[in-house]
Amino acid sequence: MSYTRAWVHPTIKALLLFGFAAYIAYLVKTDRILYYISPRMVLYVKLSALGLYAVGAHQLYTGLSAYWKRRASCDCGHDHTPGSPWKSTVVYGMFAFPLLLGFLMPDTMMGSSLAAKKGMNLNSAAAIKTASPPSGAQPGPASPEASPAVEPSKTESVPPPKPAPAEEAALSDTRTQAGPKPSLTDAELEKLFPFDMFTEAFAKHARKLYPSGLITVPEELYIETLTTLDLYADQFTGKKVKLSGFVYRDETMNERQFVIARFSIQCCSADAAPFGVLVESDKANLYAADQWIELTGTIGKTKFGGSELMVIQAPQLSKIEAPKEQYVYPNYDFGA
Repeated sequence: MSYTRAWVHPTIKALLLFGFAAYIAYLVKTDRILYYISPRMVLYVKLSALGLYAVGAHQLYTGLSAYWKRRASCDCGHDHTPGSPWKSTVVYGMFAFPLLLGFLMPDTMMGSSLAAKKGMNLNSAAAIKTASPPSGAQPGPASPEASPAVEPSKTESVPPPKPAPAEEAALSDTRTQAGPKPSLTDAELEKLFPFDMFTEAFAKHARKLYPSGLITVPEELYIETLTTLDLYADQFTGKKVKLSGFVYRDETMNERQFVIARFSIQCCSADAAPFGVLVESDKANLYAADQWIELTGTIGKTKFGGSELMVIQAPQLSKIEAPKEQYVYPNYDFGA
């Protein structure tokens, strides 16, 4: 191998490795790394950047050593015939091109356009409901990624099962009072929210939410809270809820309807799944798609696209700034 070839290739490799490491450092410093991966993966990506720097430093040392003619070969024990420069250009270009795109293209969050392509899930507890045994107990916690998306123009989800007699009696007891009961005993709450070994975590969460005059959906339990409200929509009908998200709508919705939506992510943007709740409001037409809003409304149920869904009647809507972390993630401590 000639001196020229001995130093050029390691130097190019070093530059590419440094470039990828620098891009990761840029994303981490600007917090744009969260556009692409979940927070729990950030540490591993940071460590990978350190690995890229280390390998790049070794390649640079190899190139400089050859350039200073300290070594005339790669010390691999083999002879190398000169290769085609076009072949090398294509190979290095396959790495350089995406790196350039990363630096030159703007970093943007996922929004309505991608949600329309993936299919908006309006029934976050669909997988639990469709697998529900005849007794009325719902098995299997499921994240929105595991739930089938509800296409407005199709009937894909299964209507919630009729409440069990004990549950129906509890609902009747709580709704026939002159006003909301000051408090319910643990026994009454367990009667109101039946569960089995698979849905116990959701029932436990529902018992915590139910006494609240206003149910606020927190970021750290966004998926789990909406799934709980959807799973026990009959029990929560009439309760007030407060949550935030971006506006999503399509041609099947009327002027009073839109979806308040979020993207849920398990690992990275490749597994992102859009989900949300149907909203009805007289102010709906004031908010464009992808506008971030916060709303306060009353939980109800409605028929939409042939499916029975949870709906929020929202008289109070307000614009907000997009949060730093726009995606939501499964809480692996839920139910622990």
